[in-house]
Amino acid sequence: MRPNEAPSDRTSPPPSARVARKLAIARAVVGWERLWPSLWLPVLLVSAFLGIAMLGVPGAIGEATGGWGHLALLIAFAAGLLWSVRRGIVRWQPAVAADATRRLERDSALAHRPVSGLADRLAGTGRDPVARALWDAHRRRQEESLATLRVAPPEPAMARLDPFGVRAAVGLVVVAGLAVAAPDPFGRVADAFQPTLSPLVESVPATVDVWINPPAYTGRPPMMLARAGQPIGGPSVVGAADGSGSTPQRLAVPTGSVLLAKVNGGEGTPDLALATRDGEAVTPFEPVTDQAYQIETAITAGTALSIRQEGEELAGWTITVLPDLKPTVAFADDPQPTERAALMIHYTASDDYGLAGVEARIQRLDPAGAVTGEEELVLAMALPGNGLEAAEAKDFHDLTPHPWAGQPVEIVLVARDEAGQEGESEAVRITLPERQFTHPVARAIIEQRKRLVTEPQEKDDIAEVLMQLAARPQHYYDDVVTFLGLRLASGRLIMNDAAPAMLAEVQSLLWDTALRVEDGELSLAARELRELERRLMEMLAQDDPDLDELEQLMEELKQAIDKYLQAMMEQMQQELQRGDQQPMQEVDPSQMVQRQDLMDMVDRAREMMKSGAKDAARQLLSQLREMMENLRAGVPQQMSPEQMAAQEMMRQLQELAERQQRLMDETYQSHQQGERGEGREPGQRGEMGRMPGQRDGRGQQPGRQGQRGEGQPQAGDRGGREGQPGEITPEALAQMQEELRRQLGEFMRKLGEGMGDIPQPFGEAERAMKDATDALGQAQPGEAVGPQGDALERLQDGAQALSESMQQNQQANGGAAPDPNAQGRSEGGERRDPLRDRPNQGQASDDSTVGIPAEGDLQRARRIFDELRKRSGERSRPDLELDYIERLLKRF
Repeated sequence: MRPNEAPSDRTSPPPSARVARKLAIARAVVGWERLWPSLWLPVLLVSAFLGIAMLGVPGAIGEATGGWGHLALLIAFAAGLLWSVRRGIVRWQPAVAADATRRLERDSALAHRPVSGLADRLAGTGRDPVARALWDAHRRRQEESLATLRVAPPEPAMARLDPFGVRAAVGLVVVAGLAVAAPDPFGRVADAFQPTLSPLVESVPATVDVWINPPAYTGRPPMMLARAGQPIGGPSVVGAADGSGSTPQRLAVPTGSVLLAKVNGGEGTPDLALATRDGEAVTPFEPVTDQAYQIETAITAGTALSIRQEGEELAGWTITVLPDLKPTVAFADDPQPTERAALMIHYTASDDYGLAGVEARIQRLDPAGAVTGEEELVLAMALPGNGLEAAEAKDFHDLTPHPWAGQPVEIVLVARDEAGQEGESEAVRITLPERQFTHPVARAIIEQRKRLVTEPQEKDDIAEVLMQLAARPQHYYDDVVTFLGLRLASGRLIMNDAAPAMLAEVQSLLWDTALRVEDGELSLAARELRELERRLMEMLAQDDPDLDELEQLMEELKQAIDKYLQAMMEQMQQELQRGDQQPMQEVDPSQMVQRQDLMDMVDRAREMMKSGAKDAARQLLSQLREMMENLRAGVPQQMSPEQMAAQEMMRQLQELAERQQRLMDETYQSHQQGERGEGREPGQRGEMGRMPGQRDGRGQQPGRQGQRGEGQPQAGDRGGREGQPGEITPEALAQMQEELRRQLGEFMRKLGEGMGDIPQPFGEAERAMKDATDALGQAQPGEAVGPQGDALERLQDGAQALSESMQQNQQANGGAAPDPNAQGRSEGGERRDPLRDRPNQGQASDDSTVGIPAEGDLQRARRIFDELRKRSGERSRPDLELDYIERLLKRF
């Protein structure tokens, strides 16, 4: 610009006021169209929150979550709002003058951009008057063309910004909120910004659940020290074993018991404190879930235990840890040989929690009495039962085939408990029993076999002696097997070194050869029988034996007994033919053991095994084994007249008891017939006070069919009307009972004349019979069954007392004190019940306390079980009776 040039010539004149106003409106419209896309999302979020706030949604969420859900909703709304505002700010662009000019020209449909031309200026200096006039005319025409300027409203953009129509839903929520919160919408909105918070984890009272599980082998039940779910208030209940707040008590805890404790609630991780003499051991609980902790630990020592949480003692107990003592074992008698040279070991053993096993450890001694150091011989002792705390038993081991037979040895008994602890007895020194051979060749073979034990270095000389024996076949009946055995043994001794394995094989061969020379097949049959007995006893000692295998062994045992008896018979015939055996004296047939008796014992053991009475089966097999051990040497002696009189007296007493049993059966059946006649279900409790299947005074069930007497009908017989119990009237039963009472009185009179003293149970039996007679006389057979059962029990006790009295009298007179009830004794001299068992049924007892069920007991038990199952299905019976039957079935 030159100095003399005017400024108005170089600048454009400002637009008119009307145009300027239109430009301002156009700029505002463009600005709004650019601001709304950035502003609509925050507005939508605020509107939605206001709508749900007026509906009360935040407060409902807060109540359900303790206020924390309400707070989370506010945080989420604030975060969304901030994000949407930031997004709008980033995307927003303000409107400028050029944008407003262009929008005004577009909305006014002006060509050639006249509004923009208002800002044009004249080129050059503007001194040319013609140019200036033309320019002014152009400006006027432009002003005139802008007379129709208009600005259109903002363009809608929601269809593009919200294609899913969320705005409609938000609007509906706002409208619904206004309708719901019409009384006070602002109050609800204000409440939406004021969450009421509660603690995340409520502090609940601590509860404890404490158990102590003793080791399984102790047989003790678990001990509950604190019940689950019971609040523990603090030290006031410390020491309460039942959580009831009682005074502390000392608890006896077996060592090795496992403590299981659980704590629910409270604050902090609880600790278990176990006080010992050396201090206090603190172990923290392990977390299981929120506010739930548990601990499991073994207790082996300590005097007190407590549970603490955050320094506060929740519960505590004073304890005494019971040590697991070692088992004890001792010889009840010195080991001694049986008639068949088997080693009998009579021992007693005990343990505080039950025995797991007993064994005998044998070591050979040299001539100087010192232990040789050879590998010891271990014999497993049979226990009368499983898990016994105390046991007394006899065990038999045939060691005659062992190379140490006839050698001095030292025996130590070792008892072991379930924890693996062992207790030893004092050592006993004996000479192992050996078989005494009578055949010269057999004796010579055994002599050389002994030399292999004491003089193994002289094997060549021993082989020479064996060859010399083999060279004289006429001395052993020209038996080819014996010849080959001797030559084979001598050849192996010459051709091999004196290795222990080789010597053991030669010793076994020499033993079998000597047995063949001495006994033929008898010894082999005896060895097979003993092996089967051993396998059976081992299987019955198992917790879950294979029943099929046991059944097979039972059959093999019966075959082995037959084979053994056959071999015995053949040997006796050979000895009689050679004139080697002395003629047998005449004996009482009732004292002889028949083959069927042995087979019956095996069958009874099988039934016991099937019914689950394994201990009783083991005891019966033990008795069978003892009978077989004494069979060869068990020739009975002739009884004296006193013994025969005593046995006859016991027989009469047994017959009297059997007739009383039959009479009780008839009385009971008569009572059942009376119940049927009255319309009652047989077996329901009536006047008799005893249900069918309930055991009587002897432990037996009424209804047992006994043996009938022969000859004229008498008390207990049905007078030829067997099978017609309804024809026997109570009056007839009363006469039979009175007859039995009279016979018992006669028996007591004779007993008093012969012995002076009458056992008291006989008098009680007579009074019980009188009560039964009175009840039957009043036509009340149900009331008579109880006294009749009592009479049976008293007869049993009287028989026992009579047997003991007879033995004491004979011992006082210097006799050998034989048992008047000889049939009721086992080989070892133990008594059995003279009334409960039949003669020659193998019913004997050993040193254990396990009772062997009689043959009838097993059958009655099975009948009772079937009857109980039948009655349990009759739902019409009284609830009390059904409950009683269910409890009985559970025991089966």
